[in-house]
Amino acid sequence: MADALISSVVEQLIEILKHQAQELKRTLGVEKEIANLSSKLEKIREVLDDAEKRSIKEKGIKLWIENIKDFSQVDDVLDEWRTRTLVSLSSFLPSRFHYKRFAMHRDIAKKIKELDSTLDRITKEKDQFKFDYASITHTCAASHSDQELMRVTTAFDVDASEIQGRKSDASALISKLVENSGEDEARNGNGPPVISIVGTGGIGKTTLAQLVFGDEKIKTHFDERVWICVSDPFDQIKIAKAIVESTTKSSTDLSQLHVLLEKVQSILSGKRFLLVMDDVWTEQSAKWEPLKNSLKDGLPGSRILVTSRSERVARMMGSAYLHQLDLISDEEAWLLLSRKAFSGRREEDCEKLKEIGQKIAQKCKGLPLAARVMGSLLRFKYTEDDWQNVLDNKIWELDEVVTNLFPHLYLSYNDLTPKMKQCFSYCAVFPKDYEIEVDKLIRIWMAQGYVTMESKGRELFGGLAMRSFFQDFEKDDVDSNIIIYCKMHDIVHDFAQFLTKNEFYNIDQHEDDVRIKNLRHLSWQNTGRNMNLTASIRDVGKLRSFFGERLSPEELIPDLFNGLKSVRLLGLHRCKLQELPKEIGNLLHLRYIDLSRSGVEELPDAICSLYNLQTLDLRHNDFSKLPEGIGNLSQLRYINLSYCKQMEELPDAICSLYNLQTLDLERCEGLSRLPKGIGNLINLRHLNINGTYRLEMMPLGIAKLTQLCSLSDFKVGKEQVS
Repeated sequence: MADALISSVVEQLIEILKHQAQELKRTLGVEKEIANLSSKLEKIREVLDDAEKRSIKEKGIKLWIENIKDFSQVDDVLDEWRTRTLVSLSSFLPSRFHYKRFAMHRDIAKKIKELDSTLDRITKEKDQFKFDYASITHTCAASHSDQELMRVTTAFDVDASEIQGRKSDASALISKLVENSGEDEARNGNGPPVISIVGTGGIGKTTLAQLVFGDEKIKTHFDERVWICVSDPFDQIKIAKAIVESTTKSSTDLSQLHVLLEKVQSILSGKRFLLVMDDVWTEQSAKWEPLKNSLKDGLPGSRILVTSRSERVARMMGSAYLHQLDLISDEEAWLLLSRKAFSGRREEDCEKLKEIGQKIAQKCKGLPLAARVMGSLLRFKYTEDDWQNVLDNKIWELDEVVTNLFPHLYLSYNDLTPKMKQCFSYCAVFPKDYEIEVDKLIRIWMAQGYVTMESKGRELFGGLAMRSFFQDFEKDDVDSNIIIYCKMHDIVHDFAQFLTKNEFYNIDQHEDDVRIKNLRHLSWQNTGRNMNLTASIRDVGKLRSFFGERLSPEELIPDLFNGLKSVRLLGLHRCKLQELPKEIGNLLHLRYIDLSRSGVEELPDAICSLYNLQTLDLRHNDFSKLPEGIGNLSQLRYINLSYCKQMEELPDAICSLYNLQTLDLERCEGLSRLPKGIGNLINLRHLNINGTYRLEMMPLGIAKLTQLCSLSDFKVGKEQVS
């Protein structure tokens, strides 16, 4: 449900207007409209909290909020104005760039006047709903808690507190996995027995499987243990590739299914292995059989452990043993909830809240995920009244919420600040079971304008992690307080998609008729089917994110780039482009470009017109140089050139990027020198030159980088400077 994003969007627009108002008034002559916009936005913001809650049941209010979303294009108008104002100060830009920007100067004033008229209508419609006016203190009140969260964010791993009431289940599964039935397997020739864990969503299937997977008896019994997240759709190529990469501990470029299956068969042949296939949905045996056949050459004693919500799936896979996971008791739910809710509290305080807490635990209806979520929510509720308000909340009575999503998640979500809601909801754009790189996620949030600094992004991520919206944390080897990767539980991901169902879309191979008219964020992965979306996208000016993975050059035509008028993020990972169309220079609002493994050999000069660009990810390409005009991109904060092995030198102009914080040059094996002016990068914090074997000398200027907190090993000529 994207309605909750509006409060944060409106707040952002008010800030933009506040800082740009004088310039807009003086130059464009829209004094009256600016004053009206600010006043009306403030009035709308006062009722948004009530509007968001009531929109669950009242369709009229839901439509009213949708109209506000359409109005949010004012962000584009003001971003366009801000960019042109700043660019006008940059005399080094070509004259054609100045002319192009200022030729549309009057259009900004026209757009602002039109937006004022639209907002006037929205404001008048507001009165018919008789909203409750609320003071806007929620965001400020939550900020102190968020600061506290950062110190304890990483406390969540799979441990005893996560598996309340599951010891007997784990013991039974371990016994089945290690029992000696090798002779039977050898006789029937059907390959490893399949053992399935089946139960409803949120009941703890994956957590139980993780507990079993990490058991010492399991580790010593099997030669090879492989964990694969399957999810929906059942992508045979991705699954086979994941098995290969997990067992070889290296990436593979193999892409044909039969070749991958042969590789799987070869790798696992002669080994006693355990393959965990987590979250299987497909009931089509035709998709399972080819993979199953590739697993037959493992040694007797090999096993396949499956988790699924469906007993039909388990039977389709030929399960020799089906372990039905039951709900936990109310007492066990309370123990799980209270461990999280009472962390760090005095015993006497806990005793006062116990009776209310036990009643809340009953509402978890035996689901461990619900108990964890409620415990995470109650951790930030300090009084009996706070706990009683959770127990008495009307959300428990809404049939739609109970049917379609956990009310526990909605309660926790509703307790977030507007910024946290916005950042969480954005994660709906990722596929299920996606491994999220936290630093990358924060850069994406910055590109969308949700946060302005990396430190604030980390703070918001910490708050969400503490409230159980993320899990499966992989932490930094040196500092265990830093989370590098994480995932979302599939139920939490379902919830995020429910919140954003009209704005976010992830195209997969199930979709034949794709409607993207009102989308803001689109993820399009080439699944081998001929799906031409270009004609549709070129008419959509609202897209803020476009993730296109493995798309063909034929699909990425200039018209596509012309259509992405509002895009902030352009992801073209593995798209095999060779070159980018010059039309990319028209994407005025673009903040984030991912061209990793795209095959691009040269960046067009037009990319140097992207004044707002913050992130430039060029990993694993064959660049020999960067354009000289890169110094124009004064907002750049992150450049990744790792594994661009043909890169010979960096242009001196790169040293004028005063906002640059990360420069990753790992395995730029052709790089022989760093620019002498590198010391001008006064905000550079991370410089990775590991594997730059030809780099024999460091420029003296590097000593000026007082903010540098990460410099990878300089193994050749480490003591030499030029």
